[in-house]
Amino acid sequence: MTSVIDSARDITVRGIARRLVVRGTLELTAPAHFGGGVESDLADMALLRDVASGGLLLPGTSIAGALRSFLRAYEQGHREEERPSGGLAELLLGGQKGDPDGEQSPLLIADSLAKPTAIEVRDGVAIDPRTRTARDQKKYNLELVPVGTRFPLEVELLLPDDEDEAVRLRAALALALGALQRGEITVGARGSRGYGACRAHSWSLTTYDLVNADHLLAYLVAGRSTESDDPNQAGWQRYAVVSPVTHHDDDIVALLGAPVPTADTRKTVTLTAHFALASPLLIRSDLPEYPGEAPDATHLRRPKSTEREPVLPGTSVAGALRARAIRIANTLGAPNLNAIESLFGPEQGREVGKRTLKASRLRVSEQAIANSTSLVQSRVSIDRFTGGALDTALFSEAPLTRGDVKLTITIHDPEDAELGLLMLLLKDLWTGDLPLGGTSSVGRGRLRGIGAGLSFSPEALPAALKPTGDGTPQLAWPIGAEERLTIAPALATYLETCVQAIPGWLRQEKKDA
Repeated sequence: MTSVIDSARDITVRGIARRLVVRGTLELTAPAHFGGGVESDLADMALLRDVASGGLLLPGTSIAGALRSFLRAYEQGHREEERPSGGLAELLLGGQKGDPDGEQSPLLIADSLAKPTAIEVRDGVAIDPRTRTARDQKKYNLELVPVGTRFPLEVELLLPDDEDEAVRLRAALALALGALQRGEITVGARGSRGYGACRAHSWSLTTYDLVNADHLLAYLVAGRSTESDDPNQAGWQRYAVVSPVTHHDDDIVALLGAPVPTADTRKTVTLTAHFALASPLLIRSDLPEYPGEAPDATHLRRPKSTEREPVLPGTSVAGALRARAIRIANTLGAPNLNAIESLFGPEQGREVGKRTLKASRLRVSEQAIANSTSLVQSRVSIDRFTGGALDTALFSEAPLTRGDVKLTITIHDPEDAELGLLMLLLKDLWTGDLPLGGTSSVGRGRLRGIGAGLSFSPEALPAALKPTGDGTPQLAWPIGAEERLTIAPALATYLETCVQAIPGWLRQEKKDA
């Protein structure tokens, strides 16, 4: 038997006065993976493809999830769960999953299909922090959409009769798409390790007034040809439609013309550091980079125009930082993996039981290595018994012997001890004590610091660094220049307290467990 409330709910419909159709182009600035966990002939984790055309598919669900995550963090912070309180995320993208009383999303996001293109295949492996070797049966590979791939974006926003509600919806959409335009949102898998970085541009906006018959008909026939020699053509093709004007702009906020909310509650600390290679660097790739007889191992490169540029992947940097963080914890006599995992996320391959899994709050971007040169080097394995060369054990490698790279490491909602740990990790990278990549036992993978800086979001700026009175707060602080770690006195005092807080932080019981 249907209740009165259910009957009222059944006949309640949304009143739609206008439709905003926003189109743009989403261009990848780092490789990305959009997959469903299936295998292919090339990789353990395959990309999603359109069966008919073979084009690469970016699902609308991936875009919607990324926008929702951004809006939640913008309004509530990164560590907070989304609250069903009518916030920006719920306003623009509807009720949460599992909420029977949640509203339907007024934002419609279409799947995006890129043209068929060559893809990347990269290897991944889980490293045992005790032995610094690959774990058994933990090697995998995955397909990646290359840098520079462009996906057409199309979203529709349904606006109600209520003008105040319509203004709020336009403002929420401007905020979300503006972040996509600035490159603040990643799409796809492993965004905290450098994948999925992108920027949106080339916006267009068409507003359909559904009360206007011409606009309604224009919306219904949009994208269809109105010219035909067939006398039996469909009825809608015989109408001369007066279409609404489409506006174009590179700035989506100006195009939507809505006031963007300014209450940004995100707390982030970003470390940018410039390094030069102090020794050869080799992050292995199985793809041949040389004509003719190629070396057995070459440095990882990614496509760029007609060439392939060497890169320092975020996965390699994050893995090295995690291993060194565990070593610091063991040295301090407080091997609390829960504290480490609260920052870096769950360790791959570690038994997690019934604990809640959370994404890493430490994000490392993938960076190209500039001004690089490589050199093919031949090596041979030595028989420890005879002291001579082993049979069939001659091999060659092509590491990078020169180059410089800029690292960007961001911590969301940092604690003082986590910032102190980041400074210790920077010191080890700066002095060459923390190598990156493979074959570090023969002296490879060392970096030499050139310059660095630390920047805080307004909400993350500690009280110790805030100016007295009404002065303008300093959000960007240099912490290294001219190959020396030089730190301003106020920042040095604050960072010292952060380092001193590390032992207590490591000994806390079951961080986020």
